[in-house]
Amino acid sequence: MGRAKEIEIRVIPSSIANPFIRSHHYSGKVVNNSKLHFGAFLDGRLHGVLSYGPSLDKKKIMGLVEGTTWDGFLELNRMAFDDYLPRNSESYCIAKTIRLIRKNAPQVAQLGTKAVAYGGLEDD
Repeated sequence: MGRAKEIEIRVIPSSIANPFIRSHHYSGKVVNNSKLHFGAFLDGRLHGVLSYGPSLDKKKIMGLVEGTTWDGFLELNRMAFDDYLPRNSESYCIAKTIRLIRKNAPQVAQLGTKAVAYGGLEDD
């Protein structure tokens, strides 16, 4: 895994996350309803952002896990990294943020991405 284990994950405000996403995400756009932003820091500098929030298409996602309420899950809305971070940084940071959310926000029953929702990936 190399230096990926040296990455420090911290909650950051949208005022820091959104400009980073605009300049590093391929779409150049933020998701306005993202509520929880994590920064990926290496060597004391911000090199990545993961933004979580409610799903943009709640009706499709709610039915995937029986008993999930509309406010019982978060979706990874945006993830943007610069080229400084080492290999495997994306998967390492996703795993770290999921663990932090589950530890500090147990009311969130489900986490995922659109890829998870449509059977492409598993989040653990």
